[in-house]
Amino acid sequence: MKYRTKVICIASVGALLTLAFGAFSFAGREQLWEMERPQYGEGDLEQRLQVRMGEKDYTVRLLLTETPMESEEVSKQLSEAAKLLEETMLNGNKDLQHIQTDLYLPSEFPGTSVQIQWYLDSWELIKPDGTVQGERIKEETPVRVQAVLSLQGETLEWEREMIVCPVTSPSPEQKIRMLQYQVQEAQEEASGTLALPDAVYGEPVSWYAQMDDRWMYMGMLTAAAVCFLIVGRRREEEQKEKERERSMQMDYPDIISRLSLYMNAGMSTRSAWERIADGYEKRRRKGSRPAYEEMLTTLHEMQSGVPETNAYERFGIRCRIPSYLKLGTLLGQNLRKGNKDLPRLLEEEAREAFEDRKALAKKLGEECESKLLFPMLLLLVTILAMVMYPAAVSFQF
Repeated sequence: MKYRTKVICIASVGALLTLAFGAFSFAGREQLWEMERPQYGEGDLEQRLQVRMGEKDYTVRLLLTETPMESEEVSKQLSEAAKLLEETMLNGNKDLQHIQTDLYLPSEFPGTSVQIQWYLDSWELIKPDGTVQGERIKEETPVRVQAVLSLQGETLEWEREMIVCPVTSPSPEQKIRMLQYQVQEAQEEASGTLALPDAVYGEPVSWYAQMDDRWMYMGMLTAAAVCFLIVGRRREEEQKEKERERSMQMDYPDIISRLSLYMNAGMSTRSAWERIADGYEKRRRKGSRPAYEEMLTTLHEMQSGVPETNAYERFGIRCRIPSYLKLGTLLGQNLRKGNKDLPRLLEEEAREAFEDRKALAKKLGEECESKLLFPMLLLLVTILAMVMYPAAVSFQF
């Protein structure tokens, strides 16, 4: 499959799946009026819903509790939690009149299912997580604390100097908290369904199921796949170009030495070129060599009427390697100026090319050694493990 076809297929499939998930998400958006609660013993169920207030949608997490247990058992658990609540909340402090370290304000009493709502008249001194910021005050400041314990529809208040101030201009976050509290109050009734509140602070609200956002992830995955494919294609092209240049560098000494040999034997530049190109064409089935392919292209250009001088210079430009560019320039200048020193120059160029080839072979050998280093380390670790394991087993016994 061609590269362009791969990109089009991936982009098309990803776009179709994105549109399908998006259409499904928006089509299934219906207003909710009630929800099924889990039966007793099934455990609480957390739901994510969307509530519309005005023109904006907000995400709300609701905890649907089980249907109530026996009233006597509920009252017993609430009473026991209330007796231990003060000691639990103190968290190592001496008593409520000497709070110096952080308090423990759990939302659920440890070891039970009793839910606790905490209320303080100064959240600046004591944070909701129980952190006491005594460095902000210069004298003892009384703080009223109230906890509402609730379990399966029944509540019990625990209070220590509590003063609660009503909210006059609530923010959207405060409205969300009030809605959650209203939902918890509505679950005090032993009903299998939950009627969602339709207003908060006099403002009407609408409830919706959480919108499915898989279509967005599908779109991002499609874009990422296309980007990776493009990057991979570029790296593949760069690797091919690198291999092409390396192959041409390896073939250059052989080409320049053949040209020097044929021209010293009395052949013209074109005859020597044709001899090398024809020889490659006969053994072409064994594998393609970029440098010789460019020589064949140059030969075909000369046979089709391109001036020999221009053909050699274009050969060097197409190869895009300094050594080949130099060769094309030498051959072109020889035809223009009749340079009699061309065979000598080619011999010198051949010697330099062989030296360069030795350096390139040495560099390739070093690269191979670095690539083999990691497998050799793995082999060493394996051998050490095989040698040390019997010794370690013998020490155990």
